[in-house]
Amino acid sequence: MLGELNKGWTVGKRLLQFERSGIGGLSGAAPRNAGRGIAKIAKRYVGERDNRIDDFAVREKVTSLSLKRAAFQLTAQRSNEENKSGIPGAATSIFKLVGAALQQDTAELKRELMGTRGLGAQDSNGFNHDELVATEEWLHLRTTTIYGGSNEIQANIIAKRVLGLPD
Repeated sequence: MLGELNKGWTVGKRLLQFERSGIGGLSGAAPRNAGRGIAKIAKRYVGERDNRIDDFAVREKVTSLSLKRAAFQLTAQRSNEENKSGIPGAATSIFKLVGAALQQDTAELKRELMGTRGLGAQDSNGFNHDELVATEEWLHLRTTTIYGGSNEIQANIIAKRVLGLPD
């Protein structure tokens, strides 16, 4: 038996909120600087001119993703400051949903910037360490929208418990 009689699901939901807070970056478990090297990667693989990414469209993608990541991290920091109790609420579903998407977008852009070099699977094929790591991250982060509750479940929790929408 988990907790009081007929209260096991309440305990289970609270445990899931803690898991989601870690996945979403609220507990400090998610790497804060995971996307920091994107501009450096773009300059290396796409090229640079005057210390800027040479391709305007790529520069725009990198800038947009960097701004989204910074806004997310600042919002998570503010949320952590506001919630000093240490008990995560239903808003963790928002952070899990958005955080998982940002992680996937970062890995996808990194792989895209590397082109075919971002598809390395074996060290013997001439891929460097960063290229192999980019592929591994990209593959691993496909699962972030599933574990801890799928994106569909998170959207349902947000609709019902955060926004108060009817069933």
